[in-house]
Amino acid sequence: MNSIEKIEEFAKENYVPIARKETLEYIKKIFKENNYKSFLEIGTAIGYTCINVALIDPSIRILTLEYEEKRFNIAKENIKDFKVENQIQQVYGDARFFYPDLYYDVIFIDAAKKRNKYFLDKFSKRLNNFGTIIIDNMNLDDLWVDAKKEKKEKYDLVNKEFKEYILTLKDYEVNIYDDIGDGIAVLKRKY
Repeated sequence: MNSIEKIEEFAKENYVPIARKETLEYIKKIFKENNYKSFLEIGTAIGYTCINVALIDPSIRILTLEYEEKRFNIAKENIKDFKVENQIQQVYGDARFFYPDLYYDVIFIDAAKKRNKYFLDKFSKRLNNFGTIIIDNMNLDDLWVDAKKEKKEKYDLVNKEFKEYILTLKDYEVNIYDDIGDGIAVLKRKY
């Protein structure tokens, strides 16, 4: 797919969860405002977010993780189609078992929602000073379309506890924006 619109269309037609446009615009804005140059993405899907970030500036370096093989391969082709493979390092596998050796200006967590706390605790150790962590889908709107009552209640509880947890973090300025995309949490390191 050689256009952003084609990726968006494919995602919609094939029920692939990608960041909403408002979320993507927010990410692009913080990259430009802070002159950020590195991006760690937990949950590549089909490459929509990392491609858009790579297109901001050719000096931005990206590491993106995806555990679903079909999506990983589609992302690989999309990255190649946009000719940004020199900026984006893809890793196929479960993020729970991957340990990056670099530090990043922005960490974007867009993976299994029930693991948000785990991924935040694990990958925040790889955030640069004054870096930003963004967690997507804080409202879980898309999950509720077909979810059973028990699943909804379980995720609501996990999400509520996660929101309470991040608001206690002293090293970050924490904001939860319900009106951006499907809701995002933004944690900006204070030092």
